Amino acid sequence: MRTSVALLSLSLLWAQITFEKSEYDFGEVIEGPPAVHTFIFKNIGSKPVKLTSVKASCGCTTPNWTQEAVPPGGTGQIQVSYDTKGRPGNFIKTVTVQHDADDKPVILTIKGVVKSSNQPLDKYAEVDANLAWTKRRESFGHVKSDQTPSVSFEVKNIGQVPVEFVEGIDLKPMFKLTFSPKTLAPGQEGKVIVTLDGKAARAAGWKNQTGFYENIRIRTTDPISSEKQLVVNGSFEIVYTPEELAKAPKAVFPVIEFDGGEVLEGQMVEYRFVLRNEGKSDLIIESVKASCGCTAVEPAEKVLKPGASTAIVAKFDSRGRTGPQHKTITVETNDPQNGRAVLHLKAHVISASGFGLGGTAPTNGVGY
Repeated sequence: MRTSVALLSLSLLWAQITFEKSEYDFGEVIEGPPAVHTFIFKNIGSKPVKLTSVKASCGCTTPNWTQEAVPPGGTGQIQVSYDTKGRPGNFIKTVTVQHDADDKPVILTIKGVVKSSNQPLDKYAEVDANLAWTKRRESFGHVKSDQTPSVSFEVKNIGQVPVEFVEGIDLKPMFKLTFSPKTLAPGQEGKVIVTLDGKAARAAGWKNQTGFYENIRIRTTDPISSEKQLVVNGSFEIVYTPEELAKAPKAVFPVIEFDGGEVLEGQMVEYRFVLRNEGKSDLIIESVKASCGCTAVEPAEKVLKPGASTAIVAKFDSRGRTGPQHKTITVETNDPQNGRAVLHLKAHVISASGFGLGGTAPTNGVGY
């Protein structure tokens, strides 16, 4: 009995993600457009969780999923698309999900009935239960923080009962939904308008010159499937005032490229890239990422006062590599005008042919 309790406790410890639903019934769908549903999961543990494998039971079912690790309390998604073309009749398909919090897989199931149609498809090609859409993905394009753009999604009630758009589910503060009209009668057409507030996006921490991809979830009264999903994407740019720029930090690399010349295979190429803050406020080093085959040591000082400097040490191990080599280190800071700098480390590696392995290539010897 004590062993059983211990095993149960261990199982609960490792079961760190939970799905809102593990099965979805599409009901009747029209042959042609793909049947798409998004399964939402939450990390209820105390450590980040990453999906390691998501496999469908057949080639007619395609999953797309959250690639990055989900932090504690965060949510992720697995979008499952079933190809209905040429497949009239009942279907039941599964998706096997594995993650690094537990060896036991999670099985997701989709099912429904594909109705054959000899009628030409109209513009409402994407069917989700009682609603049909012209599309469910839209791009905002390039959005600035002083703008408030909108995108529209055309929708039609193809069912036999009225469907009301109730509200957004866990809607982020930079988005606003408008339903026109709020309730669709059978056969009625309408629009769902998604508005993006650039000022609110900046206040929420969206960074300058970055892309965004957001899943908009909507609660409806559709009796077959109440939750609907729309996807919006685009790029985001912060517009700074002259006053903000005058007080901002400024990241300056006097040298952004170092060529070590010819080095013997097995030697280490090393360079200290100096970074100075020539601005009027603190410069924050947010990340340092090296390309494959290169390493970059982050400085101990992540915050540089105005006038201060530090160094980022880049190293390239030439073992097992010959010929021209070009490695990069990407440094991101809170400099509003130069937030991302790419540093270059080059060398031409000569084959050692078994002699003189090891050692360190001459460095520039720069201090700070």
